Amino acid sequence: MKVKIVLSALIFLLVASPAISFAGVTDDNALAAIALYIDTSGRYVPGLDMLNKALNEVIRYKVNALFLGSEVQCGNEVLRELKRYNVATAADATPDALTAYAKARHVNYIILLAVHPLDVTLDIKAYSSAANAYIVDKTVTAPDGGAALSMLDSLSGLLGDELASVLTMIIKG
Repeated sequence: MKVKIVLSALIFLLVASPAISFAGVTDDNALAAIALYIDTSGRYVPGLDMLNKALNEVIRYKVNALFLGSEVQCGNEVLRELKRYNVATAADATPDALTAYAKARHVNYIILLAVHPLDVTLDIKAYSSAANAYIVDKTVTAPDGGAALSMLDSLSGLLGDELASVLTMIIKG
């Protein structure tokens, strides 16, 4: 009897959570597309593939934690699609190119993250297709006292915190 009640509650939560998690998003577009660029300024950085994979996992974790049941596109597919619109780096992004991408891919927001591992900084640009403008455009540096952390720890902490704040801002509108 208890097992049936627990299973019924779990099934209800699985069915209901996607329906109620984004009541504020009324259209059938995906909420956001997130692109991660790693800018080494042409220098060789050992372990760049591992850094890319680890930071993409941080992005997926934050997205899954904040957006249960909502569609958020991220990863290498977003990078490939943005290149078709002449956006090879976050610095190359123009409002016209991002508008064309947003219309073609049916996304409301495009978040461009440019990680600079050599100086441990993160550039964040969030573009709204509805407003046809950037809603976030800033550079964040690692906080003081982080010298004891590895580059991966510092960058994943920066990325996780800033991505969560941008995504929360998007949710609240």
